[in-house]
Amino acid sequence: MLQNTWGWLIVIYLFLGGLGAGAFVASALAYKGVFGKINERFYKFGFLLAPVAVVIGTALLLLDLAPSAAINPLKIINLYTEPTSMMSIGTYLLTFFIIVSALVYFKALKEGKICDHMLILGIVLAFGVMGYTGLLLYVVKAIPLWASIWVPVIFVISALSTGTSANAIVTLNAGHSLTHSVHKFHTILVAFEIFAIIMLFGMVSGEAAGFASIKHITAGSLAFVFWIGFVGLGLVVPLLGGANLFLNRACATSDGSVCQVEAKGSVASEICVLVGGFCLRAFIIFGAFYIF
Repeated sequence: MLQNTWGWLIVIYLFLGGLGAGAFVASALAYKGVFGKINERFYKFGFLLAPVAVVIGTALLLLDLAPSAAINPLKIINLYTEPTSMMSIGTYLLTFFIIVSALVYFKALKEGKICDHMLILGIVLAFGVMGYTGLLLYVVKAIPLWASIWVPVIFVISALSTGTSANAIVTLNAGHSLTHSVHKFHTILVAFEIFAIIMLFGMVSGEAAGFASIKHITAGSLAFVFWIGFVGLGLVVPLLGGANLFLNRACATSDGSVCQVEAKGSVASEICVLVGGFCLRAFIIFGAFYIF
């Protein structure tokens, strides 16, 4: 039986939660120089997007799971009182991440200097939020498509990918280039995402409900979302855009150091990644069959 309990609010939460957390990690890497000399817009926007996206996503999650919380705040407080439940764990992760990411943004905006300890804490919490978006589904053992460890894995990879793209869009729109390292990082993420989705489908195909989910996603009413939205726009387009990066070596200066290589990139390609990330969450939610 096809699940019909969770709908678009959950899809949007999964997307925004991953987007915000992924943007934070990408920004932290850029801030620490992992991506080379990239314009500060890249990481400043990501630090802003992180708390904003997660706050909106969390509000939608509460609206779906506890709609009466708006008129009865005690229901929100109750989410903090059961630290061993998945909902309470997620509540703590989301709360602390929103606080820390907001503090990091204001530090970057006003002082330009971010404490390393705060940055590391934010990265740890970001991975917790990214993983939680998948674990929220993973605990539903009655649905084979969700009950695979590859669900949180692919959600983490996709979150990093979409977060990087969101930061890239703002940077490119401002007329700045992305570094070779950003494109290489993104291409590797897409390759891992392809591997993870293959492993997910392979693992759940042994169950009748899991096989029904795969058939519904790849050949049923969700086929367009999967093949065009996720595979075509979310995977193939960015792969084609980054394929030439592995054919070009970084140049070396006369003193033996490696010079900075810039790749202009395409805003349209980065938008395709966001579309693909959203489509991923959509077909995972709407393609889920209960064990029958």
